[in-house]
Amino acid sequence: MAIAEFDIDELKKFIGKDRPVKEIAGAFDLIGIPVEECNEKTISVDITPDRTDMLTIEGAGRAVGLFLETIQPKKYVAEKAKTCVNVDKVPIRPYVVMAIAKGVDIDDKMIKALMQSQEKIHETFGRKRRKIAIGIHDYDKTAPPYSYRQFRHTTFVPLDMEEEMSLQDVLEKHPKGKEYAWIFGNANEYPVVMDTKGVVSLPPIINAERTRVTGSTKNLLIEITGTSEYAVRDILHIFATAFADRGAKIEDVKLKMLPEGEKNSLQFDRKEKLDLLFLNKTIGYKFKTDEVCNLMKRMGYIAHPEEKKISFDVPPYRADIMHQVDLVEDVAIAYGYENFAPELPNFVTVGSELESTKYRERIRSLMISLGFNEIMTWTLTNKEQEMKALVNEDAAEIKNPRTTDFTMFRTSLIPSIMNVLASNKTREMPQRIFEIGRVADSKGKMQTRIACAIIDNKVKFSDIKGVYELLNHALRTSYKEQDFNFFIPGRGIALLSRKGKKVVGWCGEVHPQVITNFGLEYPVIALEAVIE
Repeated sequence: MAIAEFDIDELKKFIGKDRPVKEIAGAFDLIGIPVEECNEKTISVDITPDRTDMLTIEGAGRAVGLFLETIQPKKYVAEKAKTCVNVDKVPIRPYVVMAIAKGVDIDDKMIKALMQSQEKIHETFGRKRRKIAIGIHDYDKTAPPYSYRQFRHTTFVPLDMEEEMSLQDVLEKHPKGKEYAWIFGNANEYPVVMDTKGVVSLPPIINAERTRVTGSTKNLLIEITGTSEYAVRDILHIFATAFADRGAKIEDVKLKMLPEGEKNSLQFDRKEKLDLLFLNKTIGYKFKTDEVCNLMKRMGYIAHPEEKKISFDVPPYRADIMHQVDLVEDVAIAYGYENFAPELPNFVTVGSELESTKYRERIRSLMISLGFNEIMTWTLTNKEQEMKALVNEDAAEIKNPRTTDFTMFRTSLIPSIMNVLASNKTREMPQRIFEIGRVADSKGKMQTRIACAIIDNKVKFSDIKGVYELLNHALRTSYKEQDFNFFIPGRGIALLSRKGKKVVGWCGEVHPQVITNFGLEYPVIALEAVIE
């Protein structure tokens, strides 16, 4: 998820009509995009990973306008390609797509919004530019046809520089090169976009200075490179339709590849079918064909009714539509979840608590009686967060994370506990918190653990040892002295299983380095133990 801030006046241009700010904020919420802050000048929203198109101000305004029915769905059309890009084999970054947007009105607000959308997409969907990178150029300053190939030695003047630099110099000396050179690893040849004048860009690092976009630019060249053919085309569609909403004419750029042949960069036409029986069974409500067609207009679709099914023109910017269940979700959003009448189940069962639930409740009641407040945090985290707590365990990593905040399943509750303390460091001391939550090892084996922490100007090992001894009536563990990275040496103990052979937890005084890493100023004592 990514926070995007939009200028209200600019946003209204794409909503289609002047609507009250409160109504705009309400539409975001109903679409499923939480509003973080809102005033008469700006609105900050938390864009969910499935609606990457709404990271652009054009896409956000379009979505709100469609939902409020101040604009109608439209079919996006791209002019046939008049130029091409010759694509060589570039193993380190195999895919490139391009399009041209002609007749774009550019001002300071437009450039600011464009830079924000590029940055947010790079950081989230683009995996810090590793998966995809976006280059926007002044088309009239380029000399087509283009080529995409890899080089070891060539020179150009990168953006914000005055002198020519070699590719290696850009990676070692340019600020963006230093920031993103890690993407290339140990490679000694690098992807380069060229025209007949020379280098256009060194993706995903930097564009050439000569193609800089300015206030006088009228025509734009959009260039997307990456490691996924689907991802680069999805992002190209998002920017092409965004510029089309600004009144630009969109022109395709032909891809010429060997041995595959020719392809279009833009592939706007896409249809998906929705089975009415599947829709009604999934949602539990009897929708009629006309009703579904009208509802889906609010989500940007153009409907073509058929017998027992409806065919939809899927908007090219909707990269999240992969199955008809995604269409079902959009019907539900357009109808409004709040409008579904709750119903009792049509069957009768007799339930009872699991023994494991009773055990957790016993521990929870004990912690509350000791003056601790319960917290609930995300089970997904990232390596940086765990390293801040000096937790360095192999983790189950997410293969294709949608955000850099959540790239792995947590291996310990200690980082989560410390992060909550950091978020509340201005609150009154002492603070006593606990969590009962799930962790996993690198093979995905799950455990349920209890963790707690106390922060105050004066806390010591004996305080957390006392909590452990009371909690141990439920845990039934033994202990031995043992040092851990995240505890002060000599101020920690290992909790042992009932047979005394396996470490199932730890408690002690948190290491000053961990306290500093989380920006805290008072000592912390903590405990963590396996309960299932």
